[in-house]
Amino acid sequence: MIIPLSSKIPGPMWPCVEKIAQKRERVLPKEGGYFVHVTSRVRGQAFLLEAKEKEAFRELAFRWAEFSGITVVTYCVMSNHVHLLLWVPEREAVDHDEVVQRLKLVWSKDKVKQWCAFYDLHKEEDQKKLDAQVTERMVDLPEFMRVLKHGYTLWYNRAHDCSGAFWDARYRSVVVEGNPLALMSVAAYVDLNPTRAGIVEDPMAYRWSGYAAACGGGKAERKGLEMLVRLSRGYLPHKAERVRGGQLKEEQKKEEKTPGSGDWRAIGPQLEAERRERAEPKSWGDVQSVYRIWLYSKGETKADVDLLRKKLRERKGFDALEVMAEFERMGEVPMARMLRQRVKTFTRGAAIGGEAFLGRMMAEHRGSFGKDRKSAGRKLPGKDWLGLEAMRVPKASE
Repeated sequence: MIIPLSSKIPGPMWPCVEKIAQKRERVLPKEGGYFVHVTSRVRGQAFLLEAKEKEAFRELAFRWAEFSGITVVTYCVMSNHVHLLLWVPEREAVDHDEVVQRLKLVWSKDKVKQWCAFYDLHKEEDQKKLDAQVTERMVDLPEFMRVLKHGYTLWYNRAHDCSGAFWDARYRSVVVEGNPLALMSVAAYVDLNPTRAGIVEDPMAYRWSGYAAACGGGKAERKGLEMLVRLSRGYLPHKAERVRGGQLKEEQKKEEKTPGSGDWRAIGPQLEAERRERAEPKSWGDVQSVYRIWLYSKGETKADVDLLRKKLRERKGFDALEVMAEFERMGEVPMARMLRQRVKTFTRGAAIGGEAFLGRMMAEHRGSFGKDRKSAGRKLPGKDWLGLEAMRVPKASE
């Protein structure tokens, strides 16, 4: 029989081992990896996070994320709240050596040494249970946020010689469908927080955000934004893909000069090769260029917005490929206009995505919605969201 770790190793193995009772089920996908936007506020919305505190939160978040196998796509640490856009992958098998390496990220050398010595005292069956205690806390959003928030509270209270809760109630989580428009919209919302708050004119100037840190050379931040840009640039809307496929088919016919040529089986691999070429950033400068288009908002005025709307109306005759290319090249036009407004859905909803994606989410969590609820999401306000919808959980179940 396995001996509880707390009986052999001084101090708690994990902060707050007993799970905190949740008011309602958190709406998260039950299968496959997913993107999620998480926000958490300081108690009483007090402005307690200054330079040292922001840096400490960033460091702790990345350490626990690496332990958990979660990717921080981007983030923003403000003075009274934090934003995290995360990729939570599917759970994979982790061997004992990897368990030890992960523990070294979040534990002291002495504690890891004690745990390893304790591990060696057990038989193989109990050793597997010990490894399972650790791996069960990986790729788990609620567990990641629990240890991150609790660990930061302990750090803050020690640093400021105080006690008590640091965070205000539960964190909010909004699942984001893995399509480029949804992901880039939420990422821009996160990185533009200091710009919208009037702290800086250029988001690059706010050092405690994913975009600014990446521009400053942060390897972890660049990894997250590169992941985002790969997904964005490799994506081709279905309608545009059909147009491109038709173009390739016509090119084959002209080259072969044979009736009936233009085999879709040959076109498929070429479409895939083009997707990989689009998705592969050549350098950080390439990533920065693409992402900055989405963030750019400098010099906006109401007159500019009216002028841009007029230009957009004039583009109605473009085919799908031209629209896609223009959207990537001039993405700052619709994004800047949309993100001037504080979209509460980005922080207070349950999920963002297309109709089918939200329908699957609601089906998985049917008990969180009223029995008469038929549609999962509602269209976002405005004409520039290209089919995105938002799903809210009824207040009665919160």
